[in-house]
Amino acid sequence: MESVNAYSVQNSDFIERIDVLCPKCQKKALVIGAMANASRDEIEERVRFSCSSCGYAIRLANTPKVLFYQNSRGKAVYGRVLHMNAPIDPFFGFSVWYQMDTVHGLLWAYNEQHLEVIERHIKDQHRRRSGILYMNRSIGSRLPKGVSSSKNRDYLLKLIQRAKKRS
Repeated sequence: MESVNAYSVQNSDFIERIDVLCPKCQKKALVIGAMANASRDEIEERVRFSCSSCGYAIRLANTPKVLFYQNSRGKAVYGRVLHMNAPIDPFFGFSVWYQMDTVHGLLWAYNEQHLEVIERHIKDQHRRRSGILYMNRSIGSRLPKGVSSSKNRDYLLKLIQRAKKRS
């Protein structure tokens, strides 16, 4: 992804491939996701987790659904909850691989492309909004204020480089 403005993309634009921490062996693993606006059937079919280190693998279709409510005829209605905009993958709830504790709070990314957008935003001295009104869900507007501050630029870029080397 070349030179993406952090004000023109959202966290949900990066959920097709998510680097996570394997819950079994604590090493880097992968969640193959789906776009946030995908159909329920496409999400069920496509989403899966696999760890190349220990071999642990799960398909979303094989995991239990959550009870949403009972309709007026007493029939239980089940579904899935996607946990968006949190340092966990939205499908299984595993911790994302790229997490950095900062003095301003937790800085996280779903994958390396997501981390690069955040890194470019921090490096950029002349940040320009996308021009789209009411784009409050963009990555640029969702980052903590301390992350966008120029006085913290060097500190945060060092943390990001350390996170990239970890992978």
